[in-house]
Amino acid sequence: MAREDSTGAQASLNAIAADRRQLAVRAKAPGWMYPILGLSTAGIVASPVIADPVWMLILIAGACAVVVALEYAYKKQTGLSTNRVPGPRSLLILIGMGAVVLAMLSASSLVTTIDQPAWVIATAAIGFLTMFPGGLLYDRIYAAELQRGL
Repeated sequence: MAREDSTGAQASLNAIAADRRQLAVRAKAPGWMYPILGLSTAGIVASPVIADPVWMLILIAGACAVVVALEYAYKKQTGLSTNRVPGPRSLLILIGMGAVVLAMLSASSLVTTIDQPAWVIATAAIGFLTMFPGGLLYDRIYAAELQRGL
């Protein structure tokens, strides 16, 4: 009787592990998502260089609309909606990425204010690189934490 219980328990654990692996594969964002997210982020970071506040707000609103559309496309393609991170490492990556983007937006505003707008290219590039390779790293860590059941 105990042998049957341990065999059944092991089969259940194996099924859970297989489900976690399948969920991690299913949750992977499509390859085109992060470059577009990076371009949208770069647009937001570079927005202070636009002298006209109306056009600056149009750029920011357009970039935010793209981000919302990306979330919708992710949900449609995967059938999943992410409303929380699965573990501490993915949370730290998100916080780090957000901090870098906010710092680059602040730096972009600063260099525009001190009349050095050419430096906005560097801040926008860092914003892009934060979201594109950073997003891929986040995806990898996210999948690993889903598989471990965190």
